Amino acid sequence: MDFFEHQDRARRTTLWLILFFVLGVIAIAVVVNALALFFLGEPPPAGAPPEHWLSQNLELLITTTVLVVAGIGLASAFRVASLSGGGSKVAEMLGGTRVTPDTRDPKRRQLLNVVEEVALASGTPVPDVYVLEEEAAINAFAAGYSQSDAAVAVTRGTLEKLNREELQGVVAHEFAHIVNGDMRLNIRLMGVVFGLLVLTVVGRFMTRAIFVGGGSREGKQAAMGIAALGLALILVGALGVFFGRLIKAAVSRQREFLADASAVQYTRNPDSIGGALKKIAVHSRGSGLESPETEEVSHMLFASGFASMSGLLATHPPLEDRIRAIEPQFDPERDLPALAEREQRRRAREEAEAERRREAERAAAEGQGQGVRIPGAIPLPGTDALPQGAILGAILADVDQPDTRRHQAAAQLLHALPEPLRDAVHGEDAGLAVLYTVISEDPEVRRQQLARIREDWGEDAEARVREWLEDDQSLAPGQRLPLVELALPALRHQPRERLGELRETLGALIRADGGVSVFEFALARMFDAHLRDILNPGAADRGHARVNAEKAAAIQQLLSVLAWAGAEGDEDAARQAYAAGMALLYRENRPPAYGVPADWPNTLTEGLERLDRLGAGPKRRLLEAMVATVGHNGQVNVAEAELLRALAAALHVPIPLILPTTEESGGDGVSP
Repeated sequence: MDFFEHQDRARRTTLWLILFFVLGVIAIAVVVNALALFFLGEPPPAGAPPEHWLSQNLELLITTTVLVVAGIGLASAFRVASLSGGGSKVAEMLGGTRVTPDTRDPKRRQLLNVVEEVALASGTPVPDVYVLEEEAAINAFAAGYSQSDAAVAVTRGTLEKLNREELQGVVAHEFAHIVNGDMRLNIRLMGVVFGLLVLTVVGRFMTRAIFVGGGSREGKQAAMGIAALGLALILVGALGVFFGRLIKAAVSRQREFLADASAVQYTRNPDSIGGALKKIAVHSRGSGLESPETEEVSHMLFASGFASMSGLLATHPPLEDRIRAIEPQFDPERDLPALAEREQRRRAREEAEAERRREAERAAAEGQGQGVRIPGAIPLPGTDALPQGAILGAILADVDQPDTRRHQAAAQLLHALPEPLRDAVHGEDAGLAVLYTVISEDPEVRRQQLARIREDWGEDAEARVREWLEDDQSLAPGQRLPLVELALPALRHQPRERLGELRETLGALIRADGGVSVFEFALARMFDAHLRDILNPGAADRGHARVNAEKAAAIQQLLSVLAWAGAEGDEDAARQAYAAGMALLYRENRPPAYGVPADWPNTLTEGLERLDRLGAGPKRRLLEAMVATVGHNGQVNVAEAELLRALAAALHVPIPLILPTTEESGGDGVSP
């Protein structure tokens, strides 16, 4: 199942979600109406049929139904609105602490490294990273409305108990949910579940009245009455809990198998995610969470948030089934006891090592020793130069399954980035690092760009950029998009006004030479799409439109510009590239003629916004046509590959890191 099939499946799942929600509301309304009739309804006359009793209390029934439906609807809307800030809001709701890039803790530094590597390898923006410090169990989740406002959170137990390989498997699993579009459905599901649970929440609050009632007899009687009503609401709310869990189970279970499979495909190592699942099975805390919000988020967790939840209402498949799907030879009676024994020995070693460190630190504080040097993050492998070619083969099949080769390439790419810029994207200078990606080599244009930075951002900002230029911190073609993607976590936490200024300055720097290159245009559109999602996460719904006349015109413009950019002035080559792409879209009818609009940047900006609203099927065919256009001559260089990635990102389609050519392939490009 590829990226586009996941999008279609998510929309079908949404229909089931709505159906179950409606059934849950109807069931609750029926029970509440029955209670209202029993306690508040007028008794029927002797011998009157039931229909007469219902018609006699029709006003009460209508009022009760309206109140129930309105209460559930308002509660759901309230919860969704409270999470409008995106994935970070969900992580903070569960007590998550954001991991900042300046952390000195080796475990958290390792977590950041793994997340950045997986993000670059999968072609997705780098998410915010959180740790649930109060949770000792092994668990994790990804949350957000879109890839641009996503957050990945892991428990403290995950950091302490998993090795790097297993942590990579868990992170890859969560990225599968990010890429597949599961997160938006998950947040909607949180709103639905909260609406169904609201009667239970209110009932629990009312039952506390028995403890705060006044000392008088009347006060105690009133408190008892309120508590009794609260108990009734809890009992009715149990129906909402049942439907809430039923909805989560229906939505969640199959997705976990798919995300596990994607994680294995990514790591090429079943022991990564398989090892994490086995450690959950043998760990005393398992994957159960302590947070009172666990009920709301249980469907988005890596493993079950409840120690005893199983059967029809379980949000996750049994651990043993998940492990067997990855390792068919797995035998729990044979493998788990041996693993438990190894884990016990490991914990003993870690406790002994921690005690030795504490003793060394005490000795150092007393001047009796030099202390212990805590190791930093695991170093990324180096590389002498970035690759000069790229492979486009099987790109569509790999959209949601980046493999271990891309992970290694992402690690090398991170290491190869100039260190000052790598540091800048993680802090207050993240915006300057984004602007640096479009600084011109032409001295006169560069002078104008630096003047604009000084005007918009101040003299210190200009001095910082000049410092990078003087140190010759040049960027290769394959480094500019990753630098922008790495800057997104820091940009999410900057003031909205500053982000608007950044967008304006970036556009001004691009236009400083009086023109716009196709890559500059694509980078700006990609950044603008991410920025819109950051500023308004709840509006990041792509839609499911079909191709109409307007969108067909936008496709013609997009493929024409792509063909023109790759032809480098060769009109015949541009027409051939355009024809190669259009041939996939117009198999029977005659395609529109090739032609680049005179004002193509503005025209194509509007066109991309229309194409972004295409459904999964039409968008898949569009991406196939884009790939065919770029690779029509059998070769794709780094600049062309990055152009394709940027335009696809503007359409909210992640393309994994495109791999370098092998030594056997040679040259600057190879056959797809």
